[in-house]
Amino acid sequence: MTRPRPFSQEWIDYFIPSTVHWDATGFPDISGAVMRNLVRVSADRPYGITDPEVLDVYEGLATYKRMSELRREPIPGNYDLTHLRRIHHHLFQDVYPWAGELRTAPRDWPMVKHGPDVQAYRRGVRNPPEIAHRYFAAKEIRGYGTAVLERMAAKNHLRGLDRETFVDELTKVWARINYVHPFREGNTRAQFAFFTQLSADAGYSFQTARFQPAEANLPHENSLVGDLREQFVWGRFEYMQTGDTTLLRETIDAAVVVASAPPDRTESTPAPSYDLSAVRTATAGHPRPIGRMLSGSTESRGESVEALGPERAPAHDAGYEL
Repeated sequence: MTRPRPFSQEWIDYFIPSTVHWDATGFPDISGAVMRNLVRVSADRPYGITDPEVLDVYEGLATYKRMSELRREPIPGNYDLTHLRRIHHHLFQDVYPWAGELRTAPRDWPMVKHGPDVQAYRRGVRNPPEIAHRYFAAKEIRGYGTAVLERMAAKNHLRGLDRETFVDELTKVWARINYVHPFREGNTRAQFAFFTQLSADAGYSFQTARFQPAEANLPHENSLVGDLREQFVWGRFEYMQTGDTTLLRETIDAAVVVASAPPDRTESTPAPSYDLSAVRTATAGHPRPIGRMLSGSTESRGESVEALGPERAPAHDAGYEL
């Protein structure tokens, strides 16, 4: 009988080997690791640059350029998983060797990120703790991602819907595909490009500029937790924690407007527009709980079992049925 690996080697393989350190027990420390990249690759640097700050700046510039190209000339497709992968590849082709490829790790247990305990906030805790939120395991991505987008295709890719129904349906499919989390990195930027294009095709404009962080001293109307960017982040976590899409829907509702003219697929059709700086702020900093990510254990590296919450919280959502 083969014993399970003590950690996800597939996750470690995303990083430059020389930047991964190992503790005395043989467990990898990736707190300072840098992902393999395509920046300044040479014989001496076969895996790209090892400076995380330089890589972050380069990634921002490169994806801004590629997002601008998508604004001028969207990638045609059927709004399926292949189409989403092509968009992700276009955005990150200059940065990562795995651009456009589905996430391969953790293969056998959920990927997790730390984010706010939205349920606690709803109960009146104004400064809620961060808890671990689960995404699908890598081995489940293709099946569930395909199922989510096929359900959208069955609704004619949301074309011909009144605004309220369109916002309802866009919210559901966005929450679901984010929960699948198909890519190792860059999911939010790929989602913004994908759903902005889909919105334009359905006769709506998704205004990404609305996701710029608001001035701290400005009042926010209809805001649960600050500006629209915060609501977007919290809304996705709320869905993952409880299956509730209320906050995410309010966020998307604030960014969707009816296009000035219905799309006719001619040269005069307005292209989708992106504000990349706003998109980047919407990805903001959710530190990965490294022990859980690598080992899949509820007991590992100081994480509490209670913080992980129930398995597959949104599983009641029929959008994932295979």
